[in-house]
Amino acid sequence: MSHRKKAAALLSASLLTVTGIGLVTATTAQAAPGCRVDYAVTNQWPAGFGGEVTITNLGDPLSSWKVDWSYSAGQQISQLWNGSVSQTGGNVTVTSLPWNGSLATGARASFGFNASWSGSNPAPTSFRVNGTTCTGAVPTTSPTTTPPPTTPPPTTPPPTTPPPQTGDFFLSTDTQAFEAAAAASGETKTLLNKIAQTPQAYWVGDWETPAVAQQGVRDYTAAAAAAGKTGVLVVYAIPGRDCGNHSGGGVGESEYARWIDTVAAGIQGNPWVVLEPDALAQLGDCNGQGDRVGYLKYAAKALTLKGARVYIDIGHSGWLGTAEAARRLQLVGFEHAVGFALNTSNYQTTEASRAYGQTISNLTGGKTFVIDTSRNGNGSNGEWCNPRGRALGERPTRVGNGGLDALLWVKLPGESDGACNGGPAAGQWWQEIAIEMARNARWGPLAAPGAASDPPLSTSGVQQRRPPQPLWAGEAGAVRRAAAWARARRWSGTCAASIGVMKSG
Repeated sequence: MSHRKKAAALLSASLLTVTGIGLVTATTAQAAPGCRVDYAVTNQWPAGFGGEVTITNLGDPLSSWKVDWSYSAGQQISQLWNGSVSQTGGNVTVTSLPWNGSLATGARASFGFNASWSGSNPAPTSFRVNGTTCTGAVPTTSPTTTPPPTTPPPTTPPPTTPPPQTGDFFLSTDTQAFEAAAAASGETKTLLNKIAQTPQAYWVGDWETPAVAQQGVRDYTAAAAAAGKTGVLVVYAIPGRDCGNHSGGGVGESEYARWIDTVAAGIQGNPWVVLEPDALAQLGDCNGQGDRVGYLKYAAKALTLKGARVYIDIGHSGWLGTAEAARRLQLVGFEHAVGFALNTSNYQTTEASRAYGQTISNLTGGKTFVIDTSRNGNGSNGEWCNPRGRALGERPTRVGNGGLDALLWVKLPGESDGACNGGPAAGQWWQEIAIEMARNARWGPLAAPGAASDPPLSTSGVQQRRPPQPLWAGEAGAVRRAAAWARARRWSGTCAASIGVMKSG
């Protein structure tokens, strides 16, 4: 999408809901004789909207599911999470992922999406689950005799042990990487554990209702505080977000302060916050931004007063010049922010990012900074959307030297940048590229996340790297909680042709 916004009108989840209760045929991978599909528009703005679909299994247990519907007004899904989507014309098909296909009787699975619309946005009138139309009733049939089983029922495996919290930053098991690693074996498990057992940021945005977003922040930050670790949040809901491109959205201009207050009220302890990726770097690039500087000032203050340590995102070393980056940061000011964030979701090297940050730090009176190293192990090849041949970067650690506060994993490795270079929609898990980045990582066996064997940063600002070593095979942790992270994993990667620089990817 490339629409421009003037004021994104945030609608409640109750704006539009369509429900179907239907009849389907039972097989191992098909729906049993009863299902429910709830379709809701949760957020709508000019030329775009967000939605959520919930499937409830009213029949026998399922091992996988597929839901189909048709749009009548040309709506096109551009981004979907917690499912795999395909669309031909107005016909949409969403299938389950490996971790959410199994539904017991009465269980639910939900997925969310962003889509475009033009003229009108009518809801689908009919849904099919595993090929059978949901028509509104559960059939009553004569009872049949069930033959005795010929094999004993399977034994539920014992729960696994959560990974240790040994580094500086909080390791959450509520990620797609952790789920994928828990389901894997052999070398695949070994590689995926390099991602799953590394602390990563928690993204909060307008793809959920404010109340749900607040509860997610509360759960995450409370768990981090209880573990005695530092949580990292990413706040990502600025009006006119991403200038209407792949990560377009954001709350309405009149709603942002209220949304920030609601989210900030969920903060427990003293998490670090990366505030609004790309917002300052895109300042003035499109309509619909409102008082963006004022929004950032308000957000920094509200979050800081609730205990957060705020870093204002300013793009990366391949985007703005250092003087312009410093000027934009000074527009917001540092009364309620401790510093700035670099390289969010991009691939610029730690060396380049550190040099860039040190120059900006000198221009802003010594303000400190953090660098996203999640996918920068092989640097950038000039592409921003699912570039191949990349590698996991240095693991999160506090630095406290030369203006650099810490290296963080802000982007979640393995989650697609978008439907490009063979990848699925933005935010969906792409195991092929996750394994590729893990295999290419330049760090070797580690006893636990954040252990002292991470490659050290030199005081001169040049990263000292080890040669490749045998990979470590950590044990997967606790099963991911049922409410899987339904946040639209952010990616932002449009080439800003007018100024000849590359956005975050």
